[in-house]
Amino acid sequence: MARNVIYLEWKDGFEFYGSPASMYSKHTEKELGINIHSLNNVFCQIRKEGRPLQYVTKTGFTIRKGEIIMKETENKAKNYLGLKREQLIDIK
Repeated sequence: MARNVIYLEWKDGFEFYGSPASMYSKHTEKELGINIHSLNNVFCQIRKEGRPLQYVTKTGFTIRKGEIIMKETENKAKNYLGLKREQLIDIK
């Protein structure tokens, strides 16, 4: 199982985000030097070319897109009641 991750790096630090939208909720287009639609288009183009998903903005930020590999566990399928998803559907 894998989840997307956006890695934002600048001269003095870095941050991780679950999506470009969450990154833009904290940083502005002006600050990053690219808007969300252009960034998504850049990543699509880079993916087609088979290059690593990395983009350096005009303002000096490096934005990388990747995946976090997660281990699947049975506990994930249970909620706080200890019921499996199929059992919850029957309750509703």
